[in-house]
Amino acid sequence: FSPDGALVAFTGQYDGNTDVFVVPAEGGVPRRLTHHPAPDEVLGWTPDGKRILFRSPRTSFIGIPAFYTVGLDGGFPEELPLPTGVSASFSPDGKRLACVPTMQWQSSWKRYRGGQTTPVWIVSLDSLAVEKIPRDNSNDSNPMWVGDKVYFLSDRNGPVALFAYDLATKKVIQALPNTGLDFKSASAGPGGIVVEQFGALRLFDPASGQARPVPVTLD
Repeated sequence: FSPDGALVAFTGQYDGNTDVFVVPAEGGVPRRLTHHPAPDEVLGWTPDGKRILFRSPRTSFIGIPAFYTVGLDGGFPEELPLPTGVSASFSPDGKRLACVPTMQWQSSWKRYRGGQTTPVWIVSLDSLAVEKIPRDNSNDSNPMWVGDKVYFLSDRNGPVALFAYDLATKKVIQALPNTGLDFKSASAGPGGIVVEQFGALRLFDPASGQARPVPVTLD
C-alpha cells in the first residue's frame, strides 16, 4: 500500500513479462509502470508516496538485482547508488535505506551457515556509509523501518522469528519469539507488522509487543 493507503503497487505478469504495476486500493484497472524485459519486482514505496521501490537485474550480466524507483507516471526508472540489493525499506525521512545487499541461491536451506548468509545493512544514500546490524552469520531478511527501529526476520536464535534493531542503542532484541515453524515473510504498515507463518497471518503491534491472529475466510 502507498503511505496514504490510496494505491497498491504490485508485481504483475499481464503481458508475459514481470513488471511493476499500480492499482487503486478500492479496485480498478492496473497501470503498468515498467517495460524492461528483465523481471521488475516491487519492494515498497518512497516515504512521500511519489515513487515505487523495486528490484531488477536489468543491468546485471549474472542476474543479481539492484534497487530502482519509478514514478507513478512511469518513465525511466532511477537506480539507487548501490551495486546490488534484494529487499529494502526507506527511513521515514528517505535519506537512508535498510537493505539486504546480497542474494542467496539456496534460500530454503534451513539454518544455513555458509558463505551466502544474508545481512541487513543501513546505508546512507548521500555518503554511502554503511551501518551493519550485528549478527553472528545468521540469515537476516525482510528489513522494515518503523519509527526509530528496523525490524527484520532472522534465524539467529533458532526458527526464523521477528527481531528489532534500535537505532539509538545499536542493540538487537527479539520482538516476537517463535518456537514453531519459520516465519516466512513480514510486511510493515501503519497498523503494525504482518507476519506469515505456515499459511497463517499474525498482526504484531510494536507498541505493545503483542501479536494476534488475522482471521481469513473465503466465501
